[in-house]
Amino acid sequence: MIVVDASVWVRALVDAGPAGDAARRALTDDPDWVAPAHMPVEVLRTLRRYEAAGVLTAAQADVFAAEVGEATVRYAPPESWLLAAIWARRHNVSPYDAGYLASAEMYDGPLVTLDERLARAAGQTGVSATVPKAEAAGQ
Repeated sequence: MIVVDASVWVRALVDAGPAGDAARRALTDDPDWVAPAHMPVEVLRTLRRYEAAGVLTAAQADVFAAEVGEATVRYAPPESWLLAAIWARRHNVSPYDAGYLASAEMYDGPLVTLDERLARAAGQTGVSATVPKAEAAGQ
């Protein structure tokens, strides 16, 4: 089981290059995903931004958005334990990021993210974090 951050899922969806390959590998190595309930909204927000900026076509954005809607993810709802954990971290990370850290603690799984700052914050709180990296050419 892994806790999936929006940044890594977006990269896995939209990036056909080595960085996207690394994100996809990290996500397919363990298909048992957990995330705070706000995660798919973050992914859709980013897809919308990419479409508006011309990074994605409307058709591509629609396909990726459908994948988000059809994915099997165990979402942590905004229950009292999660809200309390988010609030307790308010001085160190954003509420969005705190949701990922709290989920990783609650479900005792590593956080998979592309956000280096969030990975460092995870390490400082004893949460295991993985930042997928593209393999260097020739490896």
